[in-house]
Amino acid sequence: MISIKNISKTFDDKLVLNNISTEFPSGKTTVILGPSGSGKSTLLRSLNLLVRPEKGEIDFSNLHIDYSKSISSNDSFELRSKTSMVFQNWNLFPNLTVLNNITEAPIKVLKQDRKSAEDHAKQLLKDVGLEEYADRYPSQLSGGQQQRISICRSLAVNPEYILLDEPTSALDPELETQVLRILKNLSDEGQSMILVTHNMEFARMVADKILFVEDGKIEFDGSTEDFFNKPNQRIENFLSGITLK
Repeated sequence: MISIKNISKTFDDKLVLNNISTEFPSGKTTVILGPSGSGKSTLLRSLNLLVRPEKGEIDFSNLHIDYSKSISSNDSFELRSKTSMVFQNWNLFPNLTVLNNITEAPIKVLKQDRKSAEDHAKQLLKDVGLEEYADRYPSQLSGGQQQRISICRSLAVNPEYILLDEPTSALDPELETQVLRILKNLSDEGQSMILVTHNMEFARMVADKILFVEDGKIEFDGSTEDFFNKPNQRIENFLSGITLK
């Protein structure tokens, strides 16, 4: 489980995260929702130090970090090694083949032997229906295919948690469905995931827990069922504002 306590982050004198505390349960999918600019992505990126809060604490397995104090390179590496990030834009290495994109981190960072890393990568490609694309380059793939490769790359390092920041926002509906189907399967298999999305249908389908963030504060922290039952006027307004009904 990941537990954060009293996390705050400021950008250009604006308080983007305001004393946030919550937990992200292991083996579950937590979905972070909220209007644009609410602090969702900043919260997500704080969990692996892509963003460094000014204050607050994080506990992750046997690791404890106080953001207000100096963080050692060992603690930073350990925290990041427990997670893997998937972004809106897939950020594959254009000069590497699909297979090499997936095996780069396991071989160079985790020091796995090449055969083991490649065998695992090929199985991941098979799992997402792209085994025949191992020797192609990212420029030869569609956006949906590249995002599926990005998910394979994140899984190749065997992360405890996958962090996903709007992973389908740059895709058209058909390609989005391909990616969401893979994420749904991962959720069903008990992969720990924390996901920022605007797709309410998908959030309802996969989330075990929902955080609703607005103005840097958590305004809802609870079950998916409770959230979609519109427990307060703000959430009712939010859900009504993104549907045609």
